[in-house]
Amino acid sequence: MVHITVPDWVVHKPDERTKRTTIYSVSVHPDGTRIATGGLDTKIRIWATAPILDEDAREPRHLCTLARHTGAVLAVRFSHSGRYLVSGSDDTVAVVWELDESAAPTSFGSSEPALEHWRMHRRLPGHTSDVTDISWSESDTYLATVGLDSLVIIWSGDTFDRVRTIRGHHGFVKGVAFDPTELFLATSSDDRTVKVWRTHDWGLEASISDPFRSSPSSTFFHRLSWTPDGKFLLTANAMNGPVFVSSIVERYTWASDLALVGHEHAVSVAACSPQWFQRGDQPPVSVVALGAQDQTVSVWVTGIPRPLLVARDLFERHVMDMQWSADGYTLYACSSDGTVAALAFDASDLAPVAPDDVLATARRQLGAVPRARPAVRQAPPQRPLAPPILHAHPPQRLVQTITRDQHGKRRICPTPVGASPAVTTTMPNIPTEPPTLVSWPRPDPRTRFFDTHRTPLEPAHPLDVDLDDEQVMDDISVASSQTYTQDGIEGVLEVRNDAHSAEIAWVAHERVRWVDYAPCAVLCAAISPCVVCVALCDHTLVWYTHHGRRTASMMLGVPTVKLAACGPYVAALGRDARVRWWHAQQRVALGDVPLPRDSVAAMYIHTNGVPVAVLRRRQCIVALDTKTQAFVCIGHAALARLSTSWDVRLRQGAHAPVRQAERVLNDALATQTMEPERGVTPVRVLTATIRHLEMRMQAAELLESAGEYREALHALATVLATEGLALQADDLLRSLLGPMYYRPDAPAWNPCVLGMPKRELLASVLTTMQQHRRLDTLVHGVQHVLRTLASDAT
Repeated sequence: MVHITVPDWVVHKPDERTKRTTIYSVSVHPDGTRIATGGLDTKIRIWATAPILDEDAREPRHLCTLARHTGAVLAVRFSHSGRYLVSGSDDTVAVVWELDESAAPTSFGSSEPALEHWRMHRRLPGHTSDVTDISWSESDTYLATVGLDSLVIIWSGDTFDRVRTIRGHHGFVKGVAFDPTELFLATSSDDRTVKVWRTHDWGLEASISDPFRSSPSSTFFHRLSWTPDGKFLLTANAMNGPVFVSSIVERYTWASDLALVGHEHAVSVAACSPQWFQRGDQPPVSVVALGAQDQTVSVWVTGIPRPLLVARDLFERHVMDMQWSADGYTLYACSSDGTVAALAFDASDLAPVAPDDVLATARRQLGAVPRARPAVRQAPPQRPLAPPILHAHPPQRLVQTITRDQHGKRRICPTPVGASPAVTTTMPNIPTEPPTLVSWPRPDPRTRFFDTHRTPLEPAHPLDVDLDDEQVMDDISVASSQTYTQDGIEGVLEVRNDAHSAEIAWVAHERVRWVDYAPCAVLCAAISPCVVCVALCDHTLVWYTHHGRRTASMMLGVPTVKLAACGPYVAALGRDARVRWWHAQQRVALGDVPLPRDSVAAMYIHTNGVPVAVLRRRQCIVALDTKTQAFVCIGHAALARLSTSWDVRLRQGAHAPVRQAERVLNDALATQTMEPERGVTPVRVLTATIRHLEMRMQAAELLESAGEYREALHALATVLATEGLALQADDLLRSLLGPMYYRPDAPAWNPCVLGMPKRELLASVLTTMQQHRRLDTLVHGVQHVLRTLASDAT
C-alpha cells in the first residue's frame, strides 16, 4: 500500500514567527538521500529524505540552506550525476551549485546552521524575466532554462557556456523537458502551444496547438514530461472542450489523440517515473503523476483506464511541482501552501522495475545514440543528531481513510476515480519559416544556398597554434569550434578552426548564408546589427557585412584577446593590454588606450561607444572616459560585498547600463566569493555604501544614463540624511548648487548634468533629505539660498 506523508518540518519561512511561504519546486538527488526545495523566501533548502519516509529515523532533517538569489526560487533540478544543483528565480538568473565535500559545512548566503556545503559554481545570466523551469539532458550534456521572457536558453552541461537561444515562442514559457533519447526538447508556453525542438540543430520539429486552444493562461507552471523510453510526451494545461486534461503526444507523428481526464482544474505538472515497470512476461508499463490546481495528485499506469491513486485534499492550495526518485518508486510533490508530500510506492503497488537493457533497447529503436549516463555522485553521509522532537500534531492533513499498522504507523488508502473517454485531436499545421517583417523583396525560392544539411559543431577542444607574438598578457586559448550570437540578430556566426586555417560561416534560419576561409585560426569574433568582426592568429582583424561582404582587413601588430561590437562600434583588446576601438561604418579610429595588465573576464561596448571591461584579478569593472582617455573604475567587488545598495536586478524594459555593468561584474566573478568577510563593522558597511553610490553617479555620466544618475543621487542623499553626515551632505549640495556669484578666476561650471539642470536636481534632493529631519538646519539653509538665487534671477 502506498505510504503518504506530509512532514510539517519541511518548510520555507524567514523565521519562526512568520507563516510558511510557497514552495515552488522540488527535486530529488539521484541517490535518493536528499531533496532540494525552492521557495518564495528566495532560498533553496536541502532536506534528508530518510526522516520524511520514516518518522522514526534518527538522522538529521535539514542539511543546508542556499541563499544567493534575490527573488523567489521557481525551479530547482539536480543533474543526473548528482554533482550539480541548478536553481532558477524571478531575479532572472539561474545559478549552478556544486556539492563541496572538502569544505566545512556552511549555508551559502544564510546564517542558518548546515551539515553540508554547496558552493555556487556559476551564475547563468541571459534571461530578462523570471526563470520558470529547468531541465537536464539524460547524459547531462545540455541544460535548458525557460522563462517569462519567452526565451529558451540552452547551456553546456560541462562548461555552462550558452550554446543557443531559441526565440520560437510568443508568450511566457512555463515548462521544459528533454527527451530521454536526447534527440528532442519540448517546451510549453502561454502562447497555447507545445513546441518540440531538434537537439542536433535546435530547429523546430513540431508545434502542437490543438489541445491548448482554450487553455487558461493563469496556470503558474506547465511542467511537462516524457515517458522513460521517449515515445510519449505528457503535457500540462491542456483542455478537451470544457474539461481539464493532460494531453498525451505521440513521438514523430506528434498527434495528441489521447488524454488523462479527471482533474477539476488545470493540470500544472506532469511527471513520469524514470523507470519502466514489468511483471513477468507482460509488456513494460510507465507510471505518470499529475498535479493540478484542484489541490489533487493523481497517479496513472499505462494500460489501466483509471488512475491507480487519487490523493484528494493532499494540499490546501495548488500543486506546483513533482519529481520521482531515481528508483521510480517515490514521488515528491510541493504546493503553494508551503508543504511537501512524499508518496512512497513499492513493487506490490506498481511492479518490479524492468531490466535496464529492456529500456535501453526501446530507446535505441526510437533513434537514441547509446551514451554512458553519468555516474551518480554519492552525497556524503549525514552526521547523526540527537533524537528528533515528537510533534503533538500528526504531519498528515489528508481527508481520506487513515489507518495504523501494528507499529502505530499511519497508512492512507488511495481513492480511485472512474475512467474517461479518449480525446480525438488533429495534427497541427507547422509553419516552415517565420513571417518576414520587412518590405524588401523576398529572395527567389530557387536561390541557391550553401549546404543546408550542415553537420553540428563538434565539442570544442584546445588547439596548438603559433601566435607569432612576444607580448605577455594572458595565455590565449584557441578553440576548434566557436559560435557567436546576439539578442535581436537572426543569425549565428560559426567558426571551425584547425591548426593552419579556419572556416567562417553565417547561419540564419537553419541555412548557411555565406562562408569565408582564413589562412590561420580564428582567435575570437563579435557581431552586432551593423558589423561582423573576426580576429585571426596572424594579427589581422577582418570586418564583414551581414551579407558576407568583407569591408576591412586590418593588421594590428599583436593578437587580439577580446573583441566586442555594439551597433557601429568595434573594440579590440590586444595582447599588449591596449584597447583599440573604431566606428566601423565611418571607418574612423576612436582611440588606443592602455588597460591595466590583468585577466580580462569580459569586455563589451555600451551603446554610446564606450568600451567596458571586467578585470578578474582586480575584481572590478572599468569604462573608458573619452575626455581623459583613461579607464575609470565603475564597479568593484569590494563594494559589492559590503554596500547595502548593491542590487543587480534589472527591471524589464528599463534603460539601466550601470546596473547592467554591475551585473556583468557579478556574473564574471561568480566563481569567487562575493560574501562579506566576518566581523565587518557598521562603519565599513556605511562607507562602502556611500562610495558605491558615488561610483554609480560617475558611471551614469560615462554611460549617459540620466535615470540611474538621478536614482543614485537620491539614494546617496537618503543615506547621508539618515546617518546625519552633515559634512558629506554639505559638499554634495554645494556641487549641485554651483557658484552663487561670478568670479573671473573661478573654474567653469556646467549647470547641467546629462541634460538635467543641477539646481532642479538640488531642489528634489533637498526634499528627500527633509524627510529624515537629521539635517534640517543644513536643508533649510540651502533651500533659502536656492529661493534667493531664483528670485534674483527673475
